[in-house]
Amino acid sequence: MPTFLSKSKYLAGLQCSKLLWYYYNAKEKIPAVSEATQAVFDQGHVVGELAKRLFPGGIEVAKDDFDFSHVLSQSKEAIKLRKPLFEAGFKYKSAYARADILVPVGKDQWDIFEVKSSTQVKNVNLHDLAIQKYTYNGAGLRIRRCHVIYVNNQYVRRGPIDPKKLLIIEDVSKDVDDLVPEVEGHLNEMTTTIALKRSPEISIGLQCSDPYDCPMQDICWKFLPANNVLTLYRLGSKAFELLDQGVMKIVDIPESIKLNKSQKIQIEAARKRRAQINKPAIDDFLKNLEYPLHYLDFETFSAAIPLFDYVRPYQQIPFQFSLHVIEKLGAKPVHHSFLADGEQDPRPEILSRLKDLLGTRGSIVSYNAAFERARIRESCEVYPKYSPWWEKIEGRMVDLLAPFRAFYYYHPMQEGSASMKVVLPALTGKGYEGMAVSDGGTASREFMRVTFGNPTSAERKKVRSQLERYCARDTEGMVEIVKSLSNLKD
Repeated sequence: MPTFLSKSKYLAGLQCSKLLWYYYNAKEKIPAVSEATQAVFDQGHVVGELAKRLFPGGIEVAKDDFDFSHVLSQSKEAIKLRKPLFEAGFKYKSAYARADILVPVGKDQWDIFEVKSSTQVKNVNLHDLAIQKYTYNGAGLRIRRCHVIYVNNQYVRRGPIDPKKLLIIEDVSKDVDDLVPEVEGHLNEMTTTIALKRSPEISIGLQCSDPYDCPMQDICWKFLPANNVLTLYRLGSKAFELLDQGVMKIVDIPESIKLNKSQKIQIEAARKRRAQINKPAIDDFLKNLEYPLHYLDFETFSAAIPLFDYVRPYQQIPFQFSLHVIEKLGAKPVHHSFLADGEQDPRPEILSRLKDLLGTRGSIVSYNAAFERARIRESCEVYPKYSPWWEKIEGRMVDLLAPFRAFYYYHPMQEGSASMKVVLPALTGKGYEGMAVSDGGTASREFMRVTFGNPTSAERKKVRSQLERYCARDTEGMVEIVKSLSNLKD
């Protein structure tokens, strides 16, 4: 039986009692936090540090100290000072919480400020504050109001960051007060769950990704076969309903279930165990490609706190491109690339290079071209001298995702996805195996690490080489996809 539940464990218990049980009884079986999730945590820490600037004179309580008794004793002393407190911790019954920010109000009251790196208040934030208010009131503090501090995604950086404009403070006291009466009941249920000798049996469902992606998915979902109902394109919550009815494979979905054309193609591919090909539609798509062909791919990063002027929070900033150009049918691809070097805004140089490389004729092919199109358009808005050039060539862009999104080609290996990461090996037999950087998220994190962190020169050189190889693989893959589509038979 635990002596307390922290607010993070309380939220885990609200999401799934099985997850809560594992945290206290089999924590070693829970997979380590992924790099992607850790990056989200890191963004939260950066935003949290910025939010402290809104409360000058604040005191860090037991900074970097996670010893339970130390935090409690230092927090009890700190409240006597009647100053803003950062990470003060208190315990009441089975609950324990450390507030991001506690601010003294009047003679003996306090306001809570919960800092989030999101761009809006979410329901889970209210539950987070509810257990905090329950705990602090029970510990003897008088909590007046509860607030969420979050990121203003309409803020545009112009010069030094202004935290008063970048961050929004929203009073959510009423919504939190509605939840506080439920907290003790939830805590009692959770302590009972934790004391069980075996984990509760919980069917997988929408809670597996709401409000967060559960770290237990690999454990709880391992019983699912390939081409299970959760992979059926845009089936949504109906997939879990089918699982509850004992239907696991898409080929076993009853005829009474209404399906769209794409879903029927996917099921037919799984049933026949081979690709479904609409050759006339693919040929019509290929006819729209005009030489010279320019295969273009961007890698981007985003940050809660903009790194450059004229950038919004979480705006995608291109830092790298790969371009393969094929001048005419049968010609070998010629590769061009760019990878930002230094901490300055890379967009002007990207625009300048692309203006020279893309020429005045021929298709510009990207996979999910809306992404590349948006990045160029946004960049031109900040550097308007390139706008006339972009207006002339934007119509040349072709989206290579289109035939796969329309299911003109679908292979059962895709399992409902039209992502290039699954289309490429399904169609061509080639993929990203053996690459140190093999997806866009890793590329973004590694670029940020070696550009704005403190890597050794050798590490920086190695990572930049890996980034070059990965981005080039994306455009090489597009070349291979078009080639394979051209060679398809009915």
